Amino acid sequence: MRFLHTADWHLGRTLRGRSRADELHDALAELLTIATDERVDVMLVAGDIFDSASPGPGSERLLFEALREFVGAGIEVLLLAGNHDSPRRLDAIGRLSELVGVRVQAHVVLPARDGSPSADGGAPGGIVDFRRGDERAQVAAIPWVPDGRVLDALEVLGEDDATRRSYHDRVALIYSKMVEGFEPGAIHLLTGHVFIDGAVVASVDGSERRLHIDRTYGISPQSLPSSPQYLALGHVHQPQVVTDAPAPTAYAGSLLQLDFGERGQQKGVRIVEARPGRPAEMRFVPVTKGRALVELRGTPDEVMAAAATVGDAFVRVVIDVDAPEHGLAARMRDAIPQAVDVRLAEAGGGTVTGPEAQFSTLSPEELFVRYYRSEHGAEPKTELLALFRELMEEAVVLA
Repeated sequence: MRFLHTADWHLGRTLRGRSRADELHDALAELLTIATDERVDVMLVAGDIFDSASPGPGSERLLFEALREFVGAGIEVLLLAGNHDSPRRLDAIGRLSELVGVRVQAHVVLPARDGSPSADGGAPGGIVDFRRGDERAQVAAIPWVPDGRVLDALEVLGEDDATRRSYHDRVALIYSKMVEGFEPGAIHLLTGHVFIDGAVVASVDGSERRLHIDRTYGISPQSLPSSPQYLALGHVHQPQVVTDAPAPTAYAGSLLQLDFGERGQQKGVRIVEARPGRPAEMRFVPVTKGRALVELRGTPDEVMAAAATVGDAFVRVVIDVDAPEHGLAARMRDAIPQAVDVRLAEAGGGTVTGPEAQFSTLSPEELFVRYYRSEHGAEPKTELLALFRELMEEAVVLA
């Protein structure tokens, strides 16, 4: 059987207030083309389908239209809940979509055979079955496990001796317990949404970095189970193979370059071909849709000249100045329509957004307003500011 491994669609994502809906639509259409050209049987979406736990109707429409196209092409789909997704919302989607070949795994549940429903009639068991003729694949599906719910997940799996374990040990135990439900004679895969210690994360000023984390927030590659023929992961946006894992393991990466830390990354999907009892074969297939993110730095004249060469890419502009110049950032935004972020960099090395550069002198509300402007390209509404003040007052009282 052949699988398409993708993840981190983040439907509903914006970039400094600019919608990415058209790009996501085109990228999903390209996924369908790849899947049909590659004669894919099943698409695994390893979490963060939406960018928000409360996606707007446009984001849900994007998802439903894409699912309709995949189902129409005879491709089954497994959707996994990520840390950006609402498990309840995805579970509600799954109760209807399972009728047309779309499986949804929003919670950690007991392994079940043949895709049978759980005891409450809801989502299929933690091991989801797919069949093509005489071939059978079992996919251990493990959604994002928040720290506050990890003990609940272990109780579901019948493991009650975990109260003193760290998050790392608890999640590793969930992964090992889930694959115990594999049966001989089938293809065995695992899909999960998790951070693996040592993964390469988004670039910083053009250079990749390998992030090592405290065991409170992720698991080590060595703690992953060895029995799956392939582990299809989501959560990290940089496409990569996890080389230290005991079985073939990879992050598909995000569907688009989502922020400027990801500029220069080639996005894509992984095609996985697997047969029972044999090593799986995987390869990376680039996704070409979506606007590139680029950073242009220099004097105003240099940046203007370079902007003419980057096509429709979204641009972050960094202007080298001897001192902050009033109105310069606004003029650059007017001159470069695709500029979504304009910064002024003084000769001394500091980066400023205007005459006021000392964030330490700003109030929490002023910092919030600046953040909102940078993310949405507009001023926050009066009612939003009122809610912010109310929350700040509650935080001060609790402190």
